Amino acid sequence: MSGFEMSGDALLELEGLRDWCDANQFDVEEIDAAELVLTDRETGSVWSVFGVDDWIQIKGLVLEEVEPGSALCLTLARLHDRLLGCRFSIDSQHGLVIIVDLMPSCRSAAAVAEAIMQMQAIIDHTSELLEDVVEREMDADDRTIDQAFGLEGSRRLH
Repeated sequence: MSGFEMSGDALLELEGLRDWCDANQFDVEEIDAAELVLTDRETGSVWSVFGVDDWIQIKGLVLEEVEPGSALCLTLARLHDRLLGCRFSIDSQHGLVIIVDLMPSCRSAAAVAEAIMQMQAIIDHTSELLEDVVEREMDADDRTIDQAFGLEGSRRLH
């Protein structure tokens, strides 16, 4: 089995996933048994859900057509230090994406739903900040990142 095949059931067969998508106004497109595209009808956010062996990877677009300049890379490193539960990556095909990997024990519709909601909240808190970093070509410091998350007066060490 290659690294891009799933040994488990098709992603769309995860118990409760269709129901969650319907209840939360997500359209579901099945590319194949190991890949889904979920589109939020309300926001237009698009999430790619991939099966890799028994793992699930979820990827969403944050910013299109982004160059990996030093200001953006420094800001992303500071964001990664926040233990967000996911990571950012610069994808040559799409731009800046947010990614989470769900290990086999988290292979459930509830885990997929929770990850998407968490990543959408992170995008909501950081997209303006990241757009500003790209536009000004100046990295965001820790305090600015804390403010983006509403953590003014944070006890984080800076």
